Amino acid sequence: MIAVIVIWTCWLASVQSFEAKPYALVNPVAGTSHLKVADEGIALLNSIEGPVAPVVVIGPYRSGKSFLLNQLLGVPCYVGFGVGHTRETETKGIWVWGQPQSAEDGSKTLLYIDTEGFESTGRSNSYDDRVFAVATVMSSLLIYNLPETIRGSDVSKLSFVVELAAGFYDQTNKSSVAVPVEPGSMLWVIQRDFLQGKSVQQLVKDALAPVPNPQQDKAITETNNIRASLASIARNSTGFSLPQPHLDRTKLCELNDSQLEPSYVSQRDALKRLVLQQAAQKVVGGEALTGKRLAALLQSLIAALNAKEIPTGAGLIDSFNREAVSKALAAFTEALDQAVQLPVDESVLDQAENRARDEALGVFKEQLLGRRQAEALTAQLEAAITKEAKAKRTANVAESNVVCQAHEMACSKLLASMARGLQIPSMRQFEGRYKACLATFEAKCVGPARSSSAERLQLAWSQARSQFGKDYNDRLFTGLLVAAVAAIVIFRFVIKVALLEAAGWLAVVFLELYPHLLGGAGSMYDTAWWKITASVWEALVLLLFGAGGLLLWVACGAAALLGWRRVRRRQQHKKAVLTSRLGDIRDLDV
Repeated sequence: MIAVIVIWTCWLASVQSFEAKPYALVNPVAGTSHLKVADEGIALLNSIEGPVAPVVVIGPYRSGKSFLLNQLLGVPCYVGFGVGHTRETETKGIWVWGQPQSAEDGSKTLLYIDTEGFESTGRSNSYDDRVFAVATVMSSLLIYNLPETIRGSDVSKLSFVVELAAGFYDQTNKSSVAVPVEPGSMLWVIQRDFLQGKSVQQLVKDALAPVPNPQQDKAITETNNIRASLASIARNSTGFSLPQPHLDRTKLCELNDSQLEPSYVSQRDALKRLVLQQAAQKVVGGEALTGKRLAALLQSLIAALNAKEIPTGAGLIDSFNREAVSKALAAFTEALDQAVQLPVDESVLDQAENRARDEALGVFKEQLLGRRQAEALTAQLEAAITKEAKAKRTANVAESNVVCQAHEMACSKLLASMARGLQIPSMRQFEGRYKACLATFEAKCVGPARSSSAERLQLAWSQARSQFGKDYNDRLFTGLLVAAVAAIVIFRFVIKVALLEAAGWLAVVFLELYPHLLGGAGSMYDTAWWKITASVWEALVLLLFGAGGLLLWVACGAAALLGWRRVRRRQQHKKAVLTSRLGDIRDLDV
């Protein structure tokens, strides 16, 4: 018992620190359609520890919302929410009553909240939509106060607000999976004296019922979508009729209950009981919303609402969401263009597409308003992304063909030119030049055309190598035969060395007879001695014409010059000796 008293005292202390008057909760930002939270109202919410049940009244301006709230609270106009009788709306933004009321069982705290009427003088439609989006998300019981009857525009207006609120709540949630605002109750209060033919509950039922549409008319389809979205936001939608309190509405704030219409007083009291019955704890993500959590939700929601331009009217949700699809598709294209530069391998393109798709879907979820069209629009976006990805793949194939064919052609031309013969026949040079070209091909040729281009290039290489190999061996054989004949001539007539001359003759006879001795046993070019001969030739070519070839030629030239000078000196010495001996002989003769 003591614990209960302590808790009750603490609760009273937190609540009674605020006076019995309205406190601004959300204010308009001057000159814009944006909103801002009010510090006093946020402080009031933060002071409430337990679960809350916000009762929010919405409706057209000059429809008696503020007076209705004062009647529910049982406070006079000069104490409660402001009531006016001019064309200027009295309530600006969203206001909350400063002394919340605790339920009899202590399970919840009722917050009575007044909103600025829509279509007021000097306000834009997007401002109205922001105000009522906030009201819809906040409310545990949403009271739609309407004069006379339910018009089609009233339904359309509220449908757009509901879609807008649901969509923006999803965007304020930080988790990867949206935590929904569980539906509360909706109370349609129709202020009229006489109802002919239909009850108020029937009016509500008809306003939310789908219209038969056998011809699939687009306007009727849109109407049915609106009604379906309204039917899904509340656990129940109740109609309630409230007679006019007095013939002279300008004096309502001056009259007490005894001066008001008895039928009105009776219905008003019934409405009070109905509000207490239907205003349940506000539940978000499966948990009861406390005052502090409501304040946090309100702040994040207004930040999200202010972050983008909002279309006006229910029919513009489709237009806005189509634009969201376009923006998401543009984000996909931009992300893909930045991630890859064509041509690329298909595996790389697959990874880039997946990242770009995830980014595009993220953009789409941020831009999407409402949940009703989410599935269809997501499918539409996926189809557009798939089409764009297919076009990118087609462009990748085309670009890959251009690049690969260019490098393939360059290597093919190089093979053709080398196959016609190098100045110095060398298999090492032939293979080395091709490998350098092939390395460039493999570095530059990427994408779908790589495999086919590589196959064609491999075939061209095989043919060119076979042709060059035969020509190379034939030229090397001819060179050996010419060298053997030259050795015979040189060592017989120039430098008489009989042994080297005989070696030349043996080489000529061997080269002429050996191929014929093999017969059909194979080619001389496949024998071990010929491969050794070719290796020796490649070594000589590398030595004479490689990187150090110039230095070798200079060294050989210097050695030849030194040798020539030594031979020259010896010849001069022999001539001098001979001349001296001839002189001695002449002297003896004399």
